[in-house]
Amino acid sequence: MTVTDATTNRSGIAKLWLLNFVANAALLAAAYFWLLIPDARGWQVAGSLLLAAIIVVLVLWLRAGTLAYFRLAEFRKDGTVWRAYRHALRHVPALALWVVVFLVFGWLLLTLRPYVPQFAVWFRQKLGAGPSPRNIMADVNWLLLLLVGIVMPGLWLPIATTVSAAGFQPAQVVLSRRVWKRPFYWTWFCLLLGFGIYIPYKLVWWVPDLQTIRQQGWSMGLRFLLAYAIGVTAFLSVVWITASHTNREDPL
Repeated sequence: MTVTDATTNRSGIAKLWLLNFVANAALLAAAYFWLLIPDARGWQVAGSLLLAAIIVVLVLWLRAGTLAYFRLAEFRKDGTVWRAYRHALRHVPALALWVVVFLVFGWLLLTLRPYVPQFAVWFRQKLGAGPSPRNIMADVNWLLLLLVGIVMPGLWLPIATTVSAAGFQPAQVVLSRRVWKRPFYWTWFCLLLGFGIYIPYKLVWWVPDLQTIRQQGWSMGLRFLLAYAIGVTAFLSVVWITASHTNREDPL
């Protein structure tokens, strides 16, 4: 890669980051506005449904374009953000279907939570010794959270990058699954995901000792803004490392 290519690439990453930073905030604001729409009349309900559909499509397009940008080498090297989004637009329905698959499996796992206390008691009785049912229940809840919050996204994302860039093509989906066997991928995925969750969480819930309400307001605003920026950066980093590993297994 030449110096010009590297510069263009950095420029593309910067534009992609700025797009996600602004677009995510705009979509969150639109979702908040949607919650305020009254539903007393038929046209209000119809308008609410139409706005909800538009928001969902835009969210999917934003994600598909970002995934396709990192998945296809021509976009990464040339820094062509808009071309990546135009290319990914045709694959939004495929990504939507893959999102539904993720949500269904996540919902199925979460429906097991009401049965955790019974399982903890049964498991303790089978062991005849060891930790108390309360401790077993806490461990199982953490296990479910780990599966839904880390393992499932780690399994879902490599295929999502391929689907966003090429649609549902069984041969390439199978090749993308090879990433699941790479410890290096899982190490980076967990580190970046953990960074993107833990640091913003600490910033949001950190309450500095300030004297006035104005100072507290400025502090809260700056902390939320910084946490949001870190979250966007971590998300793009996770997608970048996932798409890079997937591209090694299945170049498009």
